[in-house]
Amino acid sequence: MLVTTSGCSAIGSLSSENEELPSEDEATDRYASVNAVNATVTTVQTRNNKTATIVTQKREQVGSFAYFERVMSVNRAEEMRQPRVGEGGFIIANGSTLVSYDPESNELHRMSFQTDNSSTEATYPELLAAAKNNRPVPQPTATPGISPLPVVPQKSESGENSSSAYRGGNVTVLYNGTETIDGREAYRLELSPASEDMSLRSQTLWLDTESLFPIKRQTEFVAYGDDYEYIVTYRNVTFNPTFEPGTFQLEPQEIPDDAQQIQFNNYESRAALADAASLPVPDPNMPAEFELEVASHRTSDPEVATLRYEATGNDTQYRIWILNGTQNTTTGVPVQVGEFEARQTRTNRTVRISWSVDGTTYYVSRYPADTANNSTLRRVARSVARTT
Repeated sequence: MLVTTSGCSAIGSLSSENEELPSEDEATDRYASVNAVNATVTTVQTRNNKTATIVTQKREQVGSFAYFERVMSVNRAEEMRQPRVGEGGFIIANGSTLVSYDPESNELHRMSFQTDNSSTEATYPELLAAAKNNRPVPQPTATPGISPLPVVPQKSESGENSSSAYRGGNVTVLYNGTETIDGREAYRLELSPASEDMSLRSQTLWLDTESLFPIKRQTEFVAYGDDYEYIVTYRNVTFNPTFEPGTFQLEPQEIPDDAQQIQFNNYESRAALADAASLPVPDPNMPAEFELEVASHRTSDPEVATLRYEATGNDTQYRIWILNGTQNTTTGVPVQVGEFEARQTRTNRTVRISWSVDGTTYYVSRYPADTANNSTLRRVARSVARTT
């Protein structure tokens, strides 16, 4: 674990001769030849100079959202809450459901979702073609390196930073020769954002020359004003192993009898969320340019309902959290929200208004705070209070 950040056992000769690269058709055939991967995966994730290193044993079905990760070790800065699955835990995804278990909290999380097959992101063969032909392409991942685990607000972080805000766009691709990663030769591709408005700062991919599978990637980006870096390295790789039936399904014996089971669900409308949750879900009066992007629900400890509204064409968004329980809403500047005295705070470019009433806590926030119109935010907050 002391040497995981390098990821390289040896460095081969570097070359900028793009003629060394296979054609797009040949690259496509190579990538299509891989349908499954078994490997030890080391992830070094850094947020604002605080680092966590996670080692997992991963079985992955290539080309679909199906994998099984067994967490072997976690070494993180004391103040980091991520990752949410500690040593001895696991993560299973099978294309429509993601399940994770953390032994430390003894919580089993389930989240249902729908996969999007309409992605316009560049494939790995297309990245090679872009390097050969010197043309920009859509970056290969919308939120590179970010764990798909569901994140919900805890007592001290409701309405604050989230790693989900990410601005995509086109990238330029530079081929910089081959390197050896854990005994396997890999093409080194260096991706740069084509626009200053993108969150991506840089990304380097090492694609296995035989399979075009990314056996290492390093990504630096900014989200919600925070700096992130992810270095993911695959070692002891076996391509096309035979997986037993049920590999990506949760077996009953995997769940401790006393584990707390928590369900996450996403809904297409505020009304559908209101029908599912026992919490009072508001019908807020939003500015005309904002549309509902996310309506989600966590079942317990605490029960949480979330509405996220975004404006077309920019990163401005409003978030409304409704939590079962009285949280700490005594810090910040006092503001009046209807008949309730609330508190307004600002953290990491997010401005937030919060208050508690009848055992329920409400958070209404806007990002970015540097463009926030406080009168509009307070109007939204008042509409939340009126409709709950």
